Amino acid sequence: MVTPLRFLDFFAGVGLAELGLGRTWDCVWANDSDPKKKAIHDANVDGSRYLLRDVDAVRVEDLATPVDMAWASFPCQDLSLAGWRRGLSATRSGTFWAFHRLMRELHGQGRRPPLIVIENVTGLLYGPDFAGLCEALAALDMQFGALVMDARHFLPQSRPRVFIVAVDASVNVDAYSRPLPGASDWVPRSLIRAWQSLPDETRESWRWWNVPTPAAAVQSVSDLIEDIPTNVAWHSLEETARLLDLMSATNLDKIELARSAEGRSIGFLYRRTRKVGQRAEVRFDGIAGCLRTTYGGSSRQTVVIVEDGQVRSRLLSPREAARLMGVPDSFTLPANYNDGYKAMGDGVAVPVVDWLSTHLLTPLARAARRDLAARLG
Repeated sequence: MVTPLRFLDFFAGVGLAELGLGRTWDCVWANDSDPKKKAIHDANVDGSRYLLRDVDAVRVEDLATPVDMAWASFPCQDLSLAGWRRGLSATRSGTFWAFHRLMRELHGQGRRPPLIVIENVTGLLYGPDFAGLCEALAALDMQFGALVMDARHFLPQSRPRVFIVAVDASVNVDAYSRPLPGASDWVPRSLIRAWQSLPDETRESWRWWNVPTPAAAVQSVSDLIEDIPTNVAWHSLEETARLLDLMSATNLDKIELARSAEGRSIGFLYRRTRKVGQRAEVRFDGIAGCLRTTYGGSSRQTVVIVEDGQVRSRLLSPREAARLMGVPDSFTLPANYNDGYKAMGDGVAVPVVDWLSTHLLTPLARAARRDLAARLG
């Protein structure tokens, strides 16, 4: 029997990274400061290992070691457009440095996990923060690289996220990397530009991870939408009309095209603040917009269903949000709408984590174990 790999889950939220890593990995310690998220986590898995505490107050003595990996999905608000990209020096996204302090102290004690994964929004690639983060990993004697993985390759949701994967510098990673980025869905121009901005010394520790793109078809969004939505009601005719009034001519044309189509058309609507005021924008391409929480003024996503010429609208239900994150219906959600929606909007897409683990994290962790065992004789 293969021994499960052990990991620490920082900024764990409701445990979606753990869900994605699956049975190959054993979460031996988790941490977050939000009691509502912990309650959702504990309703689904054993909560005894979950430390409810601000990461600034966590000490190395609190951590369960030895482990194979530390996962950190630190808060993204200050790296997003909604957060005006204040960066890693701001209060919320600046919690990365508290996490790094713990890794640095473990490194000094010879207990630093051989694998570290950092997940965040693509705003991380802009400005000096990315270079600072990479330099911080290099200071831990690690080699590292990044991938921008969009959930739309797995789910009907547009959700690009940066995954920085760092492994101990002594591990041979030739089998899992390539000398140049090449053509890849996971390496957009923004990532190449961020890499080019790194100092030469830091770039020496960079690795272009070799992770394939899935070939399987993505599940239809119509399979994820509830016929009888849970925990949410349909808008009144007046409210739907008000949303239509907020649309530009381009977006109203999309509505009219859906009216003329046979069968049922499912769209997703966001309210945006533009120079002319608040606007409603809709898409009918079978892909939901990125799920967001309401931090920084982002609106909750609205479902628009057009059938037999009739237009209906309502908020996306928490269960639908969970499905768009790849979370099974067996996962228990809270009764409160906002708590359930926020739990999903703040999370990581489960099948993305599964894919990354299968094709990179698990092989790297096992390679690190073998190398350590060989060094110890």
